[in-house]
Amino acid sequence: MRLKTLKFSTLILLTIAFLGTGASTGGPALVNDTASGELQAAHPGPGHRQPEPAEVEFMRGFLKRINPGLQVEDPACAHELPRAIYSHSMANGVEWIKVFVLAWQESDFDCHAKNRRDKGGAFGPFQIRRLWEPLIGDPRHLYFEPQLAVDRVVRVVRYYQDTPRYQELIRRGFRTPLLCLYNSGESQRVNRKYCRTARLKMEAVEESWKEFRSRQEMITEDLEHTEGSSLRGDGA
Repeated sequence: MRLKTLKFSTLILLTIAFLGTGASTGGPALVNDTASGELQAAHPGPGHRQPEPAEVEFMRGFLKRINPGLQVEDPACAHELPRAIYSHSMANGVEWIKVFVLAWQESDFDCHAKNRRDKGGAFGPFQIRRLWEPLIGDPRHLYFEPQLAVDRVVRVVRYYQDTPRYQELIRRGFRTPLLCLYNSGESQRVNRKYCRTARLKMEAVEESWKEFRSRQEMITEDLEHTEGSSLRGDGA
């Protein structure tokens, strides 16, 4: 599986730049990138299509910052992958944030990613490996299709979640045992560098999601206040 060689301090600084004011990168803040999605989710107007779940809107905004080129190179992946992650995770009792972080860790959300160096190859946004073939079928088949890729990774994650090794890593104090197992399997040797990188990314996504929800709540409260004032005739 692919593991990027970023310094951990660099990873944190980049994430703060992505999710903060945008001053470090010269780009707009994530709040500006996702403002229209937040407004639609909080207050859809008449004739608008049903808004996406907040989790999907959040993932699309985050993905756009991490891999902006994907919007041009593979817009279908950029649009559909977050929706597939949310729907399959919810349907199978898996935390969507963990699945989302796996896509970031393994491929930077690239649905067409391939790693020939891995024994048998690793394919798609989650770098699905052929050793999981008895569980999920041939991972090479339509590996780039978001719905199929997420269905496969959820089955792999649920498998590891039910293993004694998962409980062992919890007892040993691993903060992201499921992500560690996804990389190392049930072997006795855990790739601590991979685990640490995954943990930092998990924390970055969780913090950004918390801020996203706070902004949504503020938007909703402001709209409700404005509508209430209009109905009362305040300021007329």
